[in-house]
Amino acid sequence: MATIQQAIIIGGGIGGLCTAIALRQIGIDVRVYERTDAFERVGAGLAVWANAIRALGKLGLADQVIEAGSSIQRMDVGTTSGKKIQVRRPGELERRLGEVSIAIHRAELHRVLISALPAKTLRLDMKCVGFEQDTDKVLIRFKSGQTDQGDLLIGADGLHSVIRQQLFPETHLNYAGRTSWRGVAETNDKVALSSTSQIMGCGNRFGITPSHSPHVYWFAAVNMPDGQTRPGTERKEFLMRRFQGWPHPVEHLIDVTAAQTIVETPIYDIEPLTRWSQGRVTLLGDAAHAATPDMGQGACMAIEDCVVVARCLSQEKDLDAALNRYEAERKPRTTWIINRSRAIGRFAQWENPFLCTIREFLIGVIAPRVIRQFEKAMDYEV
Repeated sequence: MATIQQAIIIGGGIGGLCTAIALRQIGIDVRVYERTDAFERVGAGLAVWANAIRALGKLGLADQVIEAGSSIQRMDVGTTSGKKIQVRRPGELERRLGEVSIAIHRAELHRVLISALPAKTLRLDMKCVGFEQDTDKVLIRFKSGQTDQGDLLIGADGLHSVIRQQLFPETHLNYAGRTSWRGVAETNDKVALSSTSQIMGCGNRFGITPSHSPHVYWFAAVNMPDGQTRPGTERKEFLMRRFQGWPHPVEHLIDVTAAQTIVETPIYDIEPLTRWSQGRVTLLGDAAHAATPDMGQGACMAIEDCVVVARCLSQEKDLDAALNRYEAERKPRTTWIINRSRAIGRFAQWENPFLCTIREFLIGVIAPRVIRQFEKAMDYEV
């Protein structure tokens, strides 16, 4: 085993917390630092697909996560005219993959992960501003003036990673040409609660994923120039105008969502990195391989990463060998996810009405091939 006694993780999101759990399982002491001062229960949900459920099983947490979420039973794709152009039967996905996939509120997943760690492992309101390293240790500096040190530093600090910026300052974010909005609605509407679905328009898209009844997670995506963000008070009104007349329950879900909980996020990814590690520092999750959300695999990739990095640290004799193996195992898969997500997102956000009509026909023709791409991502075990 690589001689690591103390690891520091920057980022207390899903990837950071799962990594802390995985490293503790192999006997490494861990501290996790998160820049926010609280995890608020705002409008954010996510899918934990079968591949991530299998990885969570290796952490001993699959049952708890499944219980906290709601199984995804069917997935539909439709158009703004109300036409269904792709329908999956209830339970078909689980039967094909041999594992359940779930929808869960991000706050519920955080709760399960935090409860699996000792009380003082996670430290909030600690913004990392940089690090220094030598052959023996890594020193981490925080905005407060505090410092900490360890044998290994893992940057799990997301798309705008401070750790990645210091390691690889030439890395830049690629704007995908669209912005997303996410919310969680409380509703008893039977259509909203019936299935996971996406409705494609021209330059607009709306997705619906039932969580624990009466909660429904939804997202909207709209093509627009980078930088055109709106204050929280204007987001709901903008969406109501933009999606006026769309098939039920789109307007209903936006309407019953509390305006202050709607999250607006410009969509970016990064080009696959040549390296993720330098010395005693490595990256994980979106910090290493941020993709657009079009395959729904962002959190799932971070969960897979943590299992692999812990396994490599436990099986290799030195840190360099462990981190080289970690990268070698993960980079082909995460690069494929980045490229597939980018291609699917561009296709789904076509704006030209003529091309959108062609897209309806194409989805019917190429649906089996597209489904195989999603199932390839999900039918995987680290």
